[in-house]
Amino acid sequence: MQTGIINIELAIFLFSIISALLGAFIILIFLTYRKRKNKYIQEKIELIQEFEKQTLQSQLEIQEQTFNIISQEIHDNVGQILSLAKVQMNILEEQLVNPPAILKDTKENISRAMNDLRDIAKGLSTERIEQFDILQALQHEVDRLNKTKANLCSINVIGAVQKIDSKKKLIVFRIVQEALNNVLKHAYASKINLALVFQETELAIQIIDNGKGFNLTDENHTGLGLQNIIKRASLIGGNASIESEINNGTTINLNIPYE
Repeated sequence: MQTGIINIELAIFLFSIISALLGAFIILIFLTYRKRKNKYIQEKIELIQEFEKQTLQSQLEIQEQTFNIISQEIHDNVGQILSLAKVQMNILEEQLVNPPAILKDTKENISRAMNDLRDIAKGLSTERIEQFDILQALQHEVDRLNKTKANLCSINVIGAVQKIDSKKKLIVFRIVQEALNNVLKHAYASKINLALVFQETELAIQIIDNGKGFNLTDENHTGLGLQNIIKRASLIGGNASIESEINNGTTINLNIPYE
């Protein structure tokens, strides 16, 4: 009788051990599977992110090539045609005894168009942007905007200007350039404030306008322009955020590391 009880207890003990080992084995298999699955998902996410990064980089390179072509065309062709037209107007004015007032106005309009096109060409030229530090490049862009609408944009600087990696500088310039152009096209703003804060390890930029603003949850207003700003900042190791409220303007915040 005693032997039978011992055998039952031994069987129960062995069953418990086997059950525990089986349970541990199942848990180990489950954890291994989940780990591999998470690793697989993470690898897919990283591949997608790398693909998006490479795609964006290619888009930016194509954009710069296009900008340079347009800049060169303006300089070489359109500029020369306007220069020739101005010379012809001068010859016509000299030949007339009493040149009409409209002739003088036409000459002034041609000169204004030449200056505006020259400024646009400078803002598109990658080579020219690379000649300046980020503050100088953005100051030229602000000056260009203020020619079209006086005192529209102000620029404020805090801290000593720091050197930024040349590729980063170009992308930062394009981000701000696009943001300013978006304000001109869509915000109906009368004032834009561009603030540059040169911190120890990164450049903080704020673009604040007093325009009509928009609802950030409205899909109609979260278009490609705003997405491009966020993606481009991410491409160079920075980040961007956008704050806006209807009738209270919009603020774009950028934080870009120097290196």
